[in-house]
Formats: sequence, structure tokens, C-alpha cells
Amino acid sequence: MAGVVWPESILQLLLELPDYDRNLILRKADALQHFPRMYPVRSTGRFRNHRWFLAGKWIVYYRLVGKTVYVRGLWPARIP
Repeated sequence: MAGVVWPESILQLLLELPDYDRNLILRKADALQHFPRMYPVRSTGRFRNHRWFLAGKWIVYYRLVGKTVYVRGLWPARIP
């Protein structure tokens, strides 16, 4: 089982999101404990070589190192 590490800055942002968005992100991230390789790897862009998943209006970027998932970014899926 993999551990999931959240940086303080992303945790602060999660607290500011609406409950629906926050719960959706956390629910999908919770699955990473059991299946950390389930999402694709980005091959280009700022988060190149990071895995990512879409959770509502947000894209979550993470890296898997050993048995630890490091959440590295929370990005809006579209700019309003």
C-alpha cells in the first residue's frame, strides 16, 4: 500500500474549494494508496513525467517514488 504525501500549500487550497470538489479530489486520491499507477503519465508541459487525473474542475498531478505518492500540483482544468 502506498502512502500519499500532500504539500501544505495544496492542503490550504483544498480547504478553500467547495465541498463537492474537495471530496471528489480526496476520493480519487485515496484510490492511489492501492493503485498508484492507475493514471497516465504526462509526456510534455510543465508537469512532464508526472501522473495526473481529472477530478471535476481540477487536474491533480503526482509522482510515484517507491511506495510513496507525492502530490505535486492542483491545476484548474479550464480557465474561466
